[in-house]
Amino acid sequence: MSSNHKHNIDKHSKMELAIFNVGKIICALKSIEVQEIIKNQEITTVHHAPDYVRGVINLRGQIVTIISMRKKFKMNNQGKSASSEQQIVIVKMGEESVGLLVDTVDDILLADTDNVEPPPSNIRGVRGDYFNGIFKKDDALVAILNIHEILTVND
Repeated sequence: MSSNHKHNIDKHSKMELAIFNVGKIICALKSIEVQEIIKNQEITTVHHAPDYVRGVINLRGQIVTIISMRKKFKMNNQGKSASSEQQIVIVKMGEESVGLLVDTVDDILLADTDNVEPPPSNIRGVRGDYFNGIFKKDDALVAILNIHEILTVND
């Protein structure tokens, strides 16, 4: 590597987004918020938990709560039902890890922050405060999740 390769220092900053699908919504998290992505595995049901808590998994000795994003978004199982394609996006919340159960995980995308707009009051019927913004990708809109709002316990 030559030492003269410049870093882009300009007003347009970029962020790396991990893209995944929940129902018909294309969602994203900043990749720094994503600890890892794992294939769907055995989820143990937790009784008396909110309906969007699918259960817990044991991830290398750590108990991780799994949140069904479809349930959190109050989607009746439109489109595909729980399938082998579902994956779990592990995010860190303080000291705790939480898993988001999503339909499919897509890709990592480098998003220009100039192309991110504030979220509307709702996206396909899902509360807008679950999102930090909307990124305009060539042919689609990507909803950037507000992870703190997603992980807040509410009904």
